[in-house]
Amino acid sequence: MDLQDIFNELNFYIGKYTGSYFTVSELENILDIGSLATYSDFKPKYATSQLIKDAMSPFRATYNFTTQVSGYVIVPDTSYLDLLDIQIYFQISNRTVYAPVKLVNEDERATRLNSQTDPVTITNPIGEQTAPRTFRLYPTGAYNGNVTYLTRPVKPVFGYTVISGRVIVYNPSTSTQLQWRDSEVPTVIIKALEATGINLRSEDIAAWSQAKSQGNYVNMNRL
Repeated sequence: MDLQDIFNELNFYIGKYTGSYFTVSELENILDIGSLATYSDFKPKYATSQLIKDAMSPFRATYNFTTQVSGYVIVPDTSYLDLLDIQIYFQISNRTVYAPVKLVNEDERATRLNSQTDPVTITNPIGEQTAPRTFRLYPTGAYNGNVTYLTRPVKPVFGYTVISGRVIVYNPSTSTQLQWRDSEVPTVIIKALEATGINLRSEDIAAWSQAKSQGNYVNMNRL
């Protein structure tokens, strides 16, 4: 769904329930809140449903790494938000073998490093998160692998020009759209409206989408 349609819908409900309209910057902020709230709801369910994995797919990213002997892995993507997996790969008899990296807490680290029943080796490492986007692999050494993670949903930006000092003309080429699929946008809208104190159901959003007309949009976009 295009950002202009989303902003019109938000202002329609805000006007209907509060008698006022939000500015462009206010709508950008509440839509960002709704997007992050939707992300927070979906993230714990990521591995439980293919539907949720598909919904979160726009935020899935992978970083391929080669560590130095210190074993540190630093993900350069500043939009990194949540880790999904770290794995390494190595060659055995001209065959590429993959191994997961189990992350441990500080109080588990020494026990795992001393374990003789499940020894920590260069082909069976453990990892520890030491800072945002930073992980250390044990035993220390050079590794090849990849990090799979989820990124922060981008904040929407409503690009526009102003005519006659008051009239806002939407410019899609300078706008930043939501990354969510159209099927998840109604949920984002509901979460955004909840941030303003308006509680709706998905059925209300669907009904609005079916009944919308150009008449709904008059005087809704304001500075």
